[in-house]
Amino acid sequence: EVVGVSIDSQFTHFAWRNTAIDDGGIGAVDFPIVADVKHEITRAYGIEHPDGVALRASFLIDKEGMVQHQVVNNLPLGRNVDEMVRVIDALQFSEQYGEVCPAGWNKGETGMKPTAEGVAEYLSKNVEKL
Repeated sequence: EVVGVSIDSQFTHFAWRNTAIDDGGIGAVDFPIVADVKHEITRAYGIEHPDGVALRASFLIDKEGMVQHQVVNNLPLGRNVDEMVRVIDALQFSEQYGEVCPAGWNKGETGMKPTAEGVAEYLSKNVEKL
């Protein structure tokens, strides 16, 4: 499930959604956007800039409510949506198979068992990828 959070009001969100992408809006997105006008969520996740705006951040929160991955960028830096999707795929793979995803792992690739033997086996078969 994707949930957007912004310190802007629900009226701003409505305007963003009703403005075409070519005109500077976000168009008809199919996920909710929470209006954090009191900055409660922003402060709880430690992403409030000293100037009172929210830093650019993405959080991957698992089924138990634990943050599994976070990216927090300063104001001029955008985020990489493809990387967030890759990390979601990795978490789902790990939950399904009980294996871990090595550096650079992508959907469809093999994982490794979280043991010394599993790491050794993975490395012996995949050393050229590293």
